[in-house]
Amino acid sequence: MGTVSGRVGGPVGGYDISATVENGVITGRIGGMVFGDDINLTYSIEKGFINGRLGGAVIGKDVAGYLISNSLSARLGGAVDGKNLELEANNNSVYGRCGGPAIGFDVQIDFLEGQAVGRLGGEVVGKDVKGYVTDVEPIIAGALFAITYYVYQVNHQGSSSGGASGRN
Repeated sequence: MGTVSGRVGGPVGGYDISATVENGVITGRIGGMVFGDDINLTYSIEKGFINGRLGGAVIGKDVAGYLISNSLSARLGGAVDGKNLELEANNNSVYGRCGGPAIGFDVQIDFLEGQAVGRLGGEVVGKDVKGYVTDVEPIIAGALFAITYYVYQVNHQGSSSGGASGRN
């Protein structure tokens, strides 16, 4: 059984991930017990797919895409409110983009001796990745960290850090 665990973002402004990967099934949790989403995904590198659900059966986001050993192309969420996730794996690194060229974030994660470190987003706006990976392909682990930041962004849409929200 493989595991992916860690944090995207710092101790205050970030999300945890804890997932198990076994026989093509990924289960776990992104975020905390109250604010966050369950992970229920299946995948097969041999058959070339990844699909499933983030969150619950009613309130959640679908995941559907194509997968090979060093490349992933998936849709997170719906046709209107979702984002594309495009990742490549090369040696011990996973890189790519979630979202479009203007609205989205870059992915750059390095894996070495069971640790994952990297950045999601840019130099100024974005979140650091610090995690641990055991017996999981880098492309899958990289996707899980990118999905964690996607869930964080979805769950914090419309939140304001400046006091008044402008809503009546």
